Amino acid sequence: MCGLAGCWYRDGQPAETAIAARMLDRQRHRGPDDRGTWADGPATLGLDRLSILDLSLHGHQPFVTPDGSSALAYNGEVYNWQELKQELEQEGVQFTSHCDTEVVLHALHCWGPETAIPRFNGMFALAWYDRRATTLWLARDRTGIKPLYLADTGRVVVFASEAKALFAHPAVPCRADVHALVTQVYLERLVGDWTAFEGVRNVLPGTMIRCTPAATTTITWFDLERDLDIGRILRSRAEPFEQHVTEFRDRLERSVELHLQSDAPLAVMCSGGLDSSLITAIARRHKPDLVAFVAEAAGLRESEADKAQQVADHLGVRLRRVQITNEEFPRLWALAAWHNDEPMYFHQNPLALKVSEAVRDEGFKVLVTGEGSDELFGGYGWQAETARMWRLRQWHARLLPNLRPLRAIGRWLQWLAPFDLEHLATEPFDRRSQWHRAPPGAELVIDGGMRRRRARSLFAQLERIPRIDERAFLAREFDDFYHHLRVLLRANDKMTMAASIEARVPFIENTLIDFGLHLAPASKYGNRQSKRVVKAAAAGLLPRSIIHAEKVGFAVPNGFMTGYEPLLRDGIVPQLFKWGERESDRMHEVMRADPMLGRHMVSMELWAQLYLNGRTPEELTERLKTVRRKR
Repeated sequence: MCGLAGCWYRDGQPAETAIAARMLDRQRHRGPDDRGTWADGPATLGLDRLSILDLSLHGHQPFVTPDGSSALAYNGEVYNWQELKQELEQEGVQFTSHCDTEVVLHALHCWGPETAIPRFNGMFALAWYDRRATTLWLARDRTGIKPLYLADTGRVVVFASEAKALFAHPAVPCRADVHALVTQVYLERLVGDWTAFEGVRNVLPGTMIRCTPAATTTITWFDLERDLDIGRILRSRAEPFEQHVTEFRDRLERSVELHLQSDAPLAVMCSGGLDSSLITAIARRHKPDLVAFVAEAAGLRESEADKAQQVADHLGVRLRRVQITNEEFPRLWALAAWHNDEPMYFHQNPLALKVSEAVRDEGFKVLVTGEGSDELFGGYGWQAETARMWRLRQWHARLLPNLRPLRAIGRWLQWLAPFDLEHLATEPFDRRSQWHRAPPGAELVIDGGMRRRRARSLFAQLERIPRIDERAFLAREFDDFYHHLRVLLRANDKMTMAASIEARVPFIENTLIDFGLHLAPASKYGNRQSKRVVKAAAAGLLPRSIIHAEKVGFAVPNGFMTGYEPLLRDGIVPQLFKWGERESDRMHEVMRADPMLGRHMVSMELWAQLYLNGRTPEELTERLKTVRRKR
């Protein structure tokens, strides 16, 4: 919806609106409709607005209370704003606009952030300055749909919707965090609040940060591990599946209706998969003139666009098939690398960027998408694999107490190898994979053991779940909520906002999150069927072939991203990791054997050229084209 930026000086130095404006220039794509800046003493806020609700000038930001004692820069949508507005009006608050921003401001001002923020049902990142207490507050929604970055030097706190904007402030240098980059190579993602930049961190989902002259304090207002109610999961296990289907369908219907609120033109993403197709089917009932979009990459054996066309024809929805060719991919890859703010390991991003450009070019401002269902309702194959693996391990432990013969057989048939359940309870996602072969203590060096600690804690917390395979399934799913969903949502936001499009995700609404986290595991994965409750709810709305199709994902043709490894010769990545000629040769051998690693390293090189070497996306596009011609 918008891009916010600003800073606050602890030592009382006066802040200038000019610095907020320079920061906003780096992320202008997030809000091309309007710009506002505000300064008061040591604080300045700025916001570039993408007008979605109340398109008039009454929605201009930053929003300031009538007495001038607090100001808000806010990115997102709070869908229950009308109910909150009624409460505030009963308390005597008078409103001048018809947008949620003013409601958010007065809720913060009257109730305080620790009371107001947990009541917001929606997606948001915000910066609120309370002059009464000389305090700056930063906050994000519970899953991190909207981004917010922070650099705290001690003297000054600098914040923005995108990391690139921070570097327009003279106190924030642009330097690589090599430890974070190594972690990303190893885990294929960053962890916790880490970013690829030294001194820059994410404001974590479900947190608010209070900055006072004395200290910076993080307050966690939502955390899955802390807030999970095991008793509710146990009660859900005793309820009939049909009850779960009805409740899920009702909640999703309401959420989609909420997410269709817009004074600007709105479309949907329909990839042909179950989740986006179900969202499209429900949205079609509320919006008969609905238009859907899908990426169609040249060279794929099975086109998702064909499945999307089947859904569109079934629902009577007009489908826009966005063509993406190998020739255009270098431009999209370079531009997506710039907008992503960190090395791009989510390689569907260039395709999503192209779709976002098409959505914008056809006059839409909002795109409703299907992210979040797999993490909440058990849609990934590796989650089902975890349940099957633990069921097998339990069977081994019960029926084969003398495991010595299996030790020999297991050298050749790994699935028959013995398992120590007591040990595996502390390593719940242990798999016979590259990670399993890592040197002892490697994870402690890479990410400080943060993911393993959470995995152990989740597994222990679920001990009351009687079936050990269900316990392992939930622990794996909840791990995806922390890690995979954050990567997915960050990519979704960055690629849509690159084209000034607001993405909305109805599956990630407060009541659906609460329902999904506490749903019986058998209603997610049961009868050998993943995402069981979602599929049951889709019956009668979508063709059976769509509901029960194998999950494919947003596929990228192999030819689009292969053969670019020569970019690493004399590049920045070898310098960061201190590769000599011998190490570089070895790395190229490894990348030939593992093409996915090659894509990751080229993506990191593109990021390094953009952020550490000052190259433009246009310059990198030409370099990619040159390498492609030489292939």
